[in-house]
Amino acid sequence: MSDHLTTGCFCLREILGSETPRLQAMVLSEADWDRAPRESKRPYPFGLPYFTRSTETPTLVFPSELSEALQPRTNLTTPLTVWHELAHAFFLDREPVKMPLWLGELVPQAASAAVALREGVPLKEHLSRIEPTGFTVREFTLPASAGDQMRFQNLLLLFGVAAVRRFGDGFLLRLIRSMRDESEVVDGNRATELFAASLGGDGSGWLSRREEF
Repeated sequence: MSDHLTTGCFCLREILGSETPRLQAMVLSEADWDRAPRESKRPYPFGLPYFTRSTETPTLVFPSELSEALQPRTNLTTPLTVWHELAHAFFLDREPVKMPLWLGELVPQAASAAVALREGVPLKEHLSRIEPTGFTVREFTLPASAGDQMRFQNLLLLFGVAAVRRFGDGFLLRLIRSMRDESEVVDGNRATELFAASLGGDGSGWLSRREEF
């Protein structure tokens, strides 16, 4: 876990153009899960990591064992999950405006993919095990089953990998900066505009050709 955090911090500082945020991380067993810091009164399901600002120092909370709901299960499941949550910590160091779910979750999924690609981690096997969803990232809504939520996250990972491979990971910094410049609620059309502009070049055309979108 500590190695993944170290790698993630090193890469994300460059990818997201910011210093590592003030942060602490903890790994808890199921027996200790009830004492994990959180925004809600009730504990989150054991096995699902998360980022919380409910403590004086924002905290990454990791379970000692990842839930079986996190699929597919490969040797990349753990590092990708750690980098995803770490990217949330970088991005959510300040309160963002309300935006479509797909845009807010695309940033950490694409960022985790960018870390893997920078580190030369082979993604082919992991990506090949992702099951079809039957929906696009923009069609997905909450509430949803745990299975559909995982399919949504995996679809975003595929989408994020494709974007990083096509445009490089520099679009993430441009996207985050443009998202932080927004002062009002970001609707679906505006979210698409921000994302396409961050990609640059043929961004709009590329999006129109992506099945995930």
